[in-house]
Amino acid sequence: MPAPSGASFDANPAADVCLPFLVNGGAFRGRLVRLTAAVTDILARHKDPEPVSALLAEAVVSAVALAGGLKYTGVFTLQIQGKGPVSMLVADVTSGGDVRGCTKFDAESLTAELARNRPGGFMPHLLGSGGHMAFTVDQGPDTERYQGIVELSGEGVAEAVHHYFRQSEQLESALKVAVAAPTAPGQPWTASALLLQRMPEEGGLQLLSREEMEDAWRTAVILMGSVKNAELLDLSLSPERLLTRLFITVGVVPSARRPIRSKCRCSQERTERILASFPSEEVRSYAEDGQIHMTCEFCRADYVFKVEDLDASVRRHQTEQDRIEIEKGDSP
Repeated sequence: MPAPSGASFDANPAADVCLPFLVNGGAFRGRLVRLTAAVTDILARHKDPEPVSALLAEAVVSAVALAGGLKYTGVFTLQIQGKGPVSMLVADVTSGGDVRGCTKFDAESLTAELARNRPGGFMPHLLGSGGHMAFTVDQGPDTERYQGIVELSGEGVAEAVHHYFRQSEQLESALKVAVAAPTAPGQPWTASALLLQRMPEEGGLQLLSREEMEDAWRTAVILMGSVKNAELLDLSLSPERLLTRLFITVGVVPSARRPIRSKCRCSQERTERILASFPSEEVRSYAEDGQIHMTCEFCRADYVFKVEDLDASVRRHQTEQDRIEIEKGDSP
């Protein structure tokens, strides 16, 4: 089981990083992600059953790999919604490398499903059929959000991502994900993802013919497929060395590592603003003994507010909203 929330693990130069790289002279790009302390901290805060934690670890490390190829300033979110015992998995990554995640599941139906001990991966049994996967890029209130949605398919998160790229007709991609739970008390979780993507034909140097490019892509995917889960999760094997081992015959150029951290964006002030955006009567209905408790779904932090303090906050919020509306009305 994960170590208690707040437990720390020795920083490892091979862990908690996203390493971008180029293959075949830049014809293909990729990211190798390896997480230990970050994913352990996220899972420890929730204390979910191990199969649910494993699914969330897959979602978190996949989100980091996908976000690493985007140029954005804001938040990239991977969300999976199912109709089985696990109804939702969410992982988001800021452009600065802060990652968080959470789940929603029905404990009774989860226990019943796990008792069946059916073969195959956890995802199709725990998430059920008829769900979907969504990718969202949010760069703030002044920009339009981008979102892509696809029907949930496959035995794991990696296969669902493959399905998304096939359906969306974007970059041809291959993704491999590996997750290992602690084998003894106090040990961390480890999660790793290897993502390879084919660059658009109009970008980069076109030194190969179309047929040669197809052969080169197939070769790179075969080489990527040869990596074992144990190699992806081996903390004694640096990401750079692993990439060299895999792609040395076709040429690989790693870039600078990007550090990844477990960090939530919630705060007392942010939570107060959320409550203040609701009508005062509705806010009061949440109170018990004159106090309102709000718990962050991601990091499980508990925020406590006095009703009288929130009344003043609601008035300030309404005054600010009125001022914004007036300024909008005065704008040409």
